[in-house]
Amino acid sequence: MEGGASSNGLGQNPIPDLSPAQRLQEKHVADAAHRPMVEDAVDEEDIAHPPPSMNAAAPKISAANEEPPQPLSEKAAGKQKANEEPIKPSSNADVLPPNILDTKSEDAFPALGRGPKPPAAASVPMAWGARKPLGVANAVPNGINGQGPVSSTSSSRASTPVSGKITPASTNPSIASHHRGLPNPQYIPIPGRHSERIQFAPSQLLPREQLKKPLHDVLRSINKKSKAKVEMKSGPRGTIIFEGTGPVDAARQALRDVAKEVGSKQSVKIPIPLSVRPHIIGKQGTVVQGITKRTGARVQVPKAEEVATPAFDDDDSMTIDVTIEGDAVAAEMARREIEAIVNERTSTVNLRLRDIPEEYYPFIAGPHDARIRAMEDGRQIKVQVPQYHTWSGQPPPQAPAPGMLPQFEPNRGSHIRISGDRAAAQEARLEIERRVEELRREITLSQLAINRGQHQFIIGDQGTSIHDLLEETGCAVILPPSTDDTEMLTITGPQDNLDSAIEKIMNLATSMHMASIDIAKQHASAPAGAQAHARALTQYLQQRQAIEQLERQYDARIVLPASEDSPMNWEVYSRDGKNTIRARSDIMNLINAHPPKRLRQVRVDPFYHQHIRRQAAQRLRDEFGVHLLLPEETIPIPQVILVYEGPDVSSTSEYSLPRRRPSKEEMAQFEQALQQAESHVQSLIQGRQQLASRTLNIPSKFNDKVIRQVDREQQNLPPTEIPVQVTSVPADNMNGTSASSETVQAPGPAEHIVTLRGHGDKVNDIVQKLMLFLEREKADDLERGHVTSFDFPQKFANYLIGRKGENINKYRDEFDVEIHINDGKVEIKGPAAKADLAKAKILALGKKIEDEATHVLKIKPQYHKDMIGAKGAQVNRLQERYNVRVQFPRTAANNNDDRSIADGASEVGGSRNGRPNQAPDEVIIRGPRRGADEARDELLNLLQWTIDNSHMSMVSVAQSQLPSLIGQGGREMESARLETGAQIDVPGIRDTSDSTGRVSIQIKGTKKQVEEAQRLLEQKSKTFDDSISRAIDVDKKYHKELIGSGGSHIRNVVLAAGGSDDRRELARTVRFPRPESAENTIRIEGNKAVVDKIVASIETFLKERENQASEVLDIAPEKHRLLIGRGGETRRALESQFHVSIDVPKMSQEGAARSKVKLVGQPRELASAKAHILELVKEHEGTTIQVPRRLHHAISDNGQFFRRLRTDHKVTVDHAGQQPPARPSGGSRAHANNGRALPLITDQAEDSNGHSWETVDNEEPEAESGDIPWVLRGPRDNISRAQNVLQKALEQAQSQQQSSVGYLVLPDPRTYRFIIGAGGSQINTIRRQTGCKITVPRDQAKGEAIEIVGSRDGIERAKDIILETVQNGGS
Repeated sequence: MEGGASSNGLGQNPIPDLSPAQRLQEKHVADAAHRPMVEDAVDEEDIAHPPPSMNAAAPKISAANEEPPQPLSEKAAGKQKANEEPIKPSSNADVLPPNILDTKSEDAFPALGRGPKPPAAASVPMAWGARKPLGVANAVPNGINGQGPVSSTSSSRASTPVSGKITPASTNPSIASHHRGLPNPQYIPIPGRHSERIQFAPSQLLPREQLKKPLHDVLRSINKKSKAKVEMKSGPRGTIIFEGTGPVDAARQALRDVAKEVGSKQSVKIPIPLSVRPHIIGKQGTVVQGITKRTGARVQVPKAEEVATPAFDDDDSMTIDVTIEGDAVAAEMARREIEAIVNERTSTVNLRLRDIPEEYYPFIAGPHDARIRAMEDGRQIKVQVPQYHTWSGQPPPQAPAPGMLPQFEPNRGSHIRISGDRAAAQEARLEIERRVEELRREITLSQLAINRGQHQFIIGDQGTSIHDLLEETGCAVILPPSTDDTEMLTITGPQDNLDSAIEKIMNLATSMHMASIDIAKQHASAPAGAQAHARALTQYLQQRQAIEQLERQYDARIVLPASEDSPMNWEVYSRDGKNTIRARSDIMNLINAHPPKRLRQVRVDPFYHQHIRRQAAQRLRDEFGVHLLLPEETIPIPQVILVYEGPDVSSTSEYSLPRRRPSKEEMAQFEQALQQAESHVQSLIQGRQQLASRTLNIPSKFNDKVIRQVDREQQNLPPTEIPVQVTSVPADNMNGTSASSETVQAPGPAEHIVTLRGHGDKVNDIVQKLMLFLEREKADDLERGHVTSFDFPQKFANYLIGRKGENINKYRDEFDVEIHINDGKVEIKGPAAKADLAKAKILALGKKIEDEATHVLKIKPQYHKDMIGAKGAQVNRLQERYNVRVQFPRTAANNNDDRSIADGASEVGGSRNGRPNQAPDEVIIRGPRRGADEARDELLNLLQWTIDNSHMSMVSVAQSQLPSLIGQGGREMESARLETGAQIDVPGIRDTSDSTGRVSIQIKGTKKQVEEAQRLLEQKSKTFDDSISRAIDVDKKYHKELIGSGGSHIRNVVLAAGGSDDRRELARTVRFPRPESAENTIRIEGNKAVVDKIVASIETFLKERENQASEVLDIAPEKHRLLIGRGGETRRALESQFHVSIDVPKMSQEGAARSKVKLVGQPRELASAKAHILELVKEHEGTTIQVPRRLHHAISDNGQFFRRLRTDHKVTVDHAGQQPPARPSGGSRAHANNGRALPLITDQAEDSNGHSWETVDNEEPEAESGDIPWVLRGPRDNISRAQNVLQKALEQAQSQQQSSVGYLVLPDPRTYRFIIGAGGSQINTIRRQTGCKITVPRDQAKGEAIEIVGSRDGIERAKDIILETVQNGGS
């Protein structure tokens, strides 16, 4: 059928020419597709406990040899639900015309035939290699609940997996048949009756004789103790099916019990990356123990000492085998859990391809790394192919015979690295391996000899010529290293391309210019020989890196003789012939500047070389100006070279090589200094014992122990002592011993020869000790079979082992025993005495760890110095007080932020001593728990204090500014310190500045303090840097006016120019001469823009003063206040507006001068100011009302009346220059209570309200006679209204002269607020209602009462209103 339309029920249009049976089938399928059935609803039990078969995350993989489904009966087939997915034909032969009914279709007629088997699952290789687990590679894939095998990339801890050929399947027909590709039957699941099954091949079951009891008894026992029921059925091909029915958990557990009882034991080995091993083990073995507990399988991970240490920490290619033992179900569950951990930890991998020859690297990378970029494009990986254009250690093979291909060997020290996403890395690896196979079939080589000096130009700058050669010819070139004498180049590539590549290489080589220099010929008469001097000079220039400097300077290549015995001819190569000539000329200058008298060769035994380096090198340079040149340690030449460089050369300064021929006087100086230096060197070795050599023939198994023993014997030697040198070689490599050495034959076979060389007595002493040591070792060797075992807490095993076995190996070396740890047991194998010592040490370690706590504090390195203290004072105090060890990092080690718990807790985790792997921001506290806790708290407090006070900053200032910053007697700097609170360290005035004449000031303190001090100093520094100084002559008569009152004018000038408002800064900016001085010069200093503006302002001021005029206005004294204003506000506004100066006479002046107001300014501005002032005075012509002087204060009411007029009517009052009358003393309020003390709140009240009331007739006091003018000024309309108000107040005051005064005292002063009211509203209302003047005291405790002045009736009414208001609470 085409597309399977008739079999899946998805067809939309009827197909013509269908048979009636086909049309009927199509209708049935369409009806079934839209008819909901009971089984479509999800079972509640499946929702609570979903079976693995319903896990959508599990991949659906069918086994290659899975049994096909059994044919269904015709009745059962008719009840099957149509498949919802079409089955595509696998080949054209399976496609039938649309008119033909496929009677063999399993979809259309399930009972008539069997459909094709499902395709076999593709085998997916593991990301870390293609190797499969032992015993699983050929096993049949497994499935769960009919889903087929589950990939190792998914976790299945909740399922019941199996191993080997077991194919469990669910008995849920709707699910099982769906995965078999059959229509689903109408099935109604019963809640709580979940069904699962596992299927065993006969070989996977225990033989009947090995069962503990008969099989039916096993099932009866399991069913009896389980809530589920397990039944055994026969499966296809003799398989046995166990089906469990019941609750989900019970059914699965029952099936596990069946597998455990009747299943044969399985042993599976699965490879895992070595880097994942600690994560499989977990902290103190918790992970692997958890897997065993959950699955029941035994998981064995290789021990640390059994695992080969990887050559590289970042290599995930190395694998180890994890062994799983248990029944089929348990083994499969454990395998999946382990693979889940592996998948989680290896989402990104680092791979090293070790088996690829280096000769293929250029072809894998491609020209200019084009292949690498293409490989990385679109993938989350990084591919690193080492550059290979010069062989090292392993030369390329010889050219093969015609028609043959060369055999390239991989270099174990050079690998291709792939890092990144696991799947992408594996794809890249496969792609590289395919490319390698292609190269093996096509790459050959040819060899070509070219002068060594031309090799560099074949490589080109950064290898560009090599890349161009590969791109143009498809071939690569391999050069010999500089340490090899050969000149042979190796060209690799396809056979057809080699000729073109050789042609291009020869063109590159012949494009060079060459010059040769015979160094020995320049100093042919050297006392030590021309060749010896040339060789020594060449060694010296190489060490001083003069050769590299010449090559960089002239873009040339200088080739030196490769052999010590070769003539000392230098060859210079360059593409530019002029550079060749220049380089040769410069070399000749260097050679001539170093005659034989500048170098001296001193014969010294190599035994003393390192001693001379330590004891003499620095002194020779400092005292004699001589440089010490020692031969390489691998070349035992019995001489040292002394070169005179000069007394001004230090070890830290860069030495510039001379290039002129020295004079006779200079050469005499060279000779004298070198003679003194040689005498000093000889003094270091004279007077010592004669050197002696002795050899020991020892068994090879004791060789390493002997070497370590010699080191231990000499580890505490003083610096002036020279240790005995020890060397060891296999006896097979020695043809015989030296004639000068004495051989000591140790008992036993001579497999290694150990040579001791040094001063005679020391050598003899060490030889005697070694002989005793060997005797003890041989005696101990007889007890190697002794075993001591004891318990050791498993949780402390990681501390005992250490990182990569560091600690346990140290104990093994220290006590010379074998130590093994296994599940809380320590086994020591070796001599009894040494085993007991090792046991005591390990038990002491466990006891110490048990009471030990370790705290790792994250503290930034910049705080370490302050926290450690001077010479470790702070740390030593903590260690002594709390008996702990506080470790600050010594060096800035790399911080490994991605270390997991397993990395730090398992045997491959951190070392016991954390310092070697300590991050630069980690501080470790270790010791007794209580002391460690207290030390941690104190250290954290110290950290917080240090953080708060350790903010630092540097401010760069000009050295010439330091005096002004410090100030006289340090006052300026002390003021800055007090102002900011920061610690400011100023360098001395004589301290060395940098090339720009600047020095740095260090600021330290809290963040705020440092910021304020930095801002202050930077502002001063910027001001100083931008400052200039100018002087201007100003006639002294203008100085006072220029300064202004209290310096106001000059301050305004500076501020307008952008200067500082600070008083001290202002004084430094503009400096006037002293008043008593006859000098007229004013000095302005500061920012150039500010100074220019200040000078311009002063010049403008002077110009205005020279051209200004003055005018005197006659204004009545009573109007002066209009010009002055409150606090002089009006006068300042006028002066600013018209740019004039207004001089108003003081009130103390008398006569005509009292009314003279003087204006000074520019004529035009003077006229404007005059007109404005006259208009202002005219507008404020006032009305004068004469008020009796005795009533002045009664009306003014302490100025309240004046304020009301000004606020309500915009009218001001003055007295035409007359002084107001003196304030009358008045009657004291102490008259209340007849002078008695006011009643307290607790006293008995005189009436029911508890208040005191007394009235006194107002006696007219003695007052001044006459009138005082009240001049009302303001708008004319307002003046008339103000005049009416004043008239009423005058009448009221006159009437109050004959009135009475009432004194009211309330018992509680807190009630006064009710009388006043909000904003005085209540008391103003009482005043208006009664016409009385009411004064409420601010504080009753002063003995004052409420004073009410008015008519007798008015004050009584006012009293009543007040009492009523108080009683009602102010409402």
